[in-house]
Amino acid sequence: MTTQSIPAITPLLPKIEQQLRCHRNLVLQAPPGAGKTTCVPLALLNSDVLNKKKILLLEPRRLAASNAARFMAQKLGETVGQTVGYSIRYQRKVSPETRIEVVTEGILTRRLLSDPELSEVGLVIFDEFHERHLQSDFALALCRDIQNGLRDDLKLLIMSATLDSTPLAEQLGAPLLTSEGRSFPVDICYLPQKDNESLVAATVSGIRRALQETSGDILAFLPGEGEIRRCTQDLIGLDNLAVCPLYGNLPFSEQERAIQPAQQRKIVLATNIAETSLTIEGISVVVDSGYSRQPRYDSGSGLTRLHLGRISQASSTQRTGRAGRLGPGRCYRLWSEGQQQSLLPFTPPEIRTADLAPLVLDLLSWGISDPTELFWLDPPSPTAWQNGIDLLELLGALHNKQQLNQAGHKLAEIPTHPRLAKLLTVAKENNLLGLGCEIAALLSEPDPWFKKTPNHHSGSDILDRLEYFRNHPDAREFSTISRSHGYWKKYFNLSGKTDTGTTTKAQLSLLLCAAYPDRIGKARQGSGKKFLLSSGQGVQLGNHSAVQANDYLVAVDLRENRRGESEIRLASGLEKCDIEQLFPKLPWQSSCEWDQLEGRIIACEQQRIGKLVLNQRPAQIDREQADRAILSAIRNEGLQLLNFSKNVQRFRTRLQFLHNCHDARKWPDVSDAKLLATLEDWLQPFLGNTRNRADLQKIDIQTTLNSLLDWQQLQQLDTLAPEKMQVPSGSRITLHYSDDQPPVLAVKLQEMFGQTETPRIADNKVAIVIHLLSPAGRPLQITQDLRHFWEQSYPEVQKEMKGRYPKHPWPDDPLQALPTAKTKRKLAQQEK
Repeated sequence: MTTQSIPAITPLLPKIEQQLRCHRNLVLQAPPGAGKTTCVPLALLNSDVLNKKKILLLEPRRLAASNAARFMAQKLGETVGQTVGYSIRYQRKVSPETRIEVVTEGILTRRLLSDPELSEVGLVIFDEFHERHLQSDFALALCRDIQNGLRDDLKLLIMSATLDSTPLAEQLGAPLLTSEGRSFPVDICYLPQKDNESLVAATVSGIRRALQETSGDILAFLPGEGEIRRCTQDLIGLDNLAVCPLYGNLPFSEQERAIQPAQQRKIVLATNIAETSLTIEGISVVVDSGYSRQPRYDSGSGLTRLHLGRISQASSTQRTGRAGRLGPGRCYRLWSEGQQQSLLPFTPPEIRTADLAPLVLDLLSWGISDPTELFWLDPPSPTAWQNGIDLLELLGALHNKQQLNQAGHKLAEIPTHPRLAKLLTVAKENNLLGLGCEIAALLSEPDPWFKKTPNHHSGSDILDRLEYFRNHPDAREFSTISRSHGYWKKYFNLSGKTDTGTTTKAQLSLLLCAAYPDRIGKARQGSGKKFLLSSGQGVQLGNHSAVQANDYLVAVDLRENRRGESEIRLASGLEKCDIEQLFPKLPWQSSCEWDQLEGRIIACEQQRIGKLVLNQRPAQIDREQADRAILSAIRNEGLQLLNFSKNVQRFRTRLQFLHNCHDARKWPDVSDAKLLATLEDWLQPFLGNTRNRADLQKIDIQTTLNSLLDWQQLQQLDTLAPEKMQVPSGSRITLHYSDDQPPVLAVKLQEMFGQTETPRIADNKVAIVIHLLSPAGRPLQITQDLRHFWEQSYPEVQKEMKGRYPKHPWPDDPLQALPTAKTKRKLAQQEK
């Protein structure tokens, strides 16, 4: 064996065994291609570290799991299922002799939940942990819980390629071993995508350049199945080339074809499934689009959608490394070197963006209602956790919102999303298990018909697909659905071909509404394709749906479209009578609400499914409910619903002035915000039999505001914040108040002759702002210092105004002059 053929991890194998002998946990960091996936389990197979128990090796992807098992079995000269076996979705090859079992993520968590002690397992290896899938994080949390409570001898080995493993090792209290690996140099060529050039076109261009400049097989990374299909179409016709797609939903046989050696030069078009564990023979060139499509859960809308985004620096390093596993290689990056520096260092953990309802169900089944009791690298967010609790409660799975009831335990036993588990449970209870298995298979796999137009005639996207599936079970587009269907039939011991007979819409409605009680929708009046769901969410029916003429439906698949709107992609039409049969005991709930358009209280009794009103009948107005509805309407529409006259507004402004400028503890806050917040205190006692907008306008708001003051405050108000003020001429002039500024006294200059002190209010705390007006009522001076005005500014004002207003007095000594509102002529007549 040559030095190059010896896996890079080999020198580290003795240290791995030594560390596991001394520690319960170990973190191993090694780059892709170092051999850690297969060499480490084989090296530990006969170690006393295991205490004669078996090894569980976690691989995130099915193809990687089966390949790893096959490779290790070949190394031992055996077939898969003997010493080395695997358990993946829809397939299991193990025997009583199996000592190394490779499992995928969902399989491991189910194993942990069903066997909390892992009594036959000595070591659990987490491979590719840097990908930070939700199930991997969850499985690690459960294993740590087992270690601390039931199995202090259980060993955990976390293996990572690009993750910064130091924090992980510190959190686990584990030693860290690092392998430098062995890779060949890779020449990186940056080919930034051109303006207005599509991602597929840029990738095809990069592939064509690679074909001209290199000679090895090519691995091109694309975000998803759609881009791979379009890229395949654009490459058809190239001579002597095998174009092989590789993505998760591809039939297993075609996935294996992509990684096996070919008789001609090969181009593999792959998603991020090919980033790490898989070894693809002959690859020496990588063309990287720089994008991936990851599921993101929106807690606000309750929708999960695939989000197209830039990969991380760690992912770009992984992808580049694929070109240097067998020899020197080249990587074409379809972005600039500057963009490379702006990429996130690592891909965010899935637990931050995923739908946590399955996790919540599993943890409650484990006996944990508070996720903080477990070890998490990144704990579930409280909002996402609560969303999971809410869904389980909606499905009837919880008791006291913290514990699983009997129905909840039944859901937890079925290895699928809680919605589909509910569907299958109801199907079993109603002797519709064959139909339930078909629907579960259809809904658990990607829809092969999206944006196509199958035979639309049933008014149900699900029935149309069921009919076609039954008539063409071996069709290529149904391969993954057929496998899923077979799995569920086997799970429920439904042998052979299940005769489900003719499926009625009533049967279908029963199962779908059980799984999606929050997705029952009613068409909005006069809106065509717009529906209101029982969750309260507004949605739009997609153009490709067979449901086009129904007033009611159940929405099975909800996604965000390109405009950011919630769109129904798959639905089944409902009749109102179907819903009434499905929910025969809906209680009549009294409702008393304010109709904004009519401006009045409407009282009725309603039968509701969530936020959806199914039936309604008139009812007597309940005064307490009516008061709540009126106050809610005022908060929504504002205080303009009430009659705040000018006098009331002036009174209110004086009160607010005292609150802001005199004593906030003594005088009430009557700002809009405070009044709206305290309607129950000052307005509700005066509502009486108010029922409509006209009744609201009749309420005496002066009286309601007076109720905020005691008798002493009412007496003090005119002293501290008088409505009017007497000036030297004898006139009583209205003060103009504002909330937090000194009040304004707008008075003709001549009426203030002789006054040297600026008037003050609020216990002399606030000096009034005086607007001295011309005889025509225009401001001549604004001041809070009358003495200064008379002594410094008045001579200039006198000089300018004396000629403009000769009929009015402009004495040389205003402090000795008679204050007056009269002209010189009227003053002379008065003296006579």
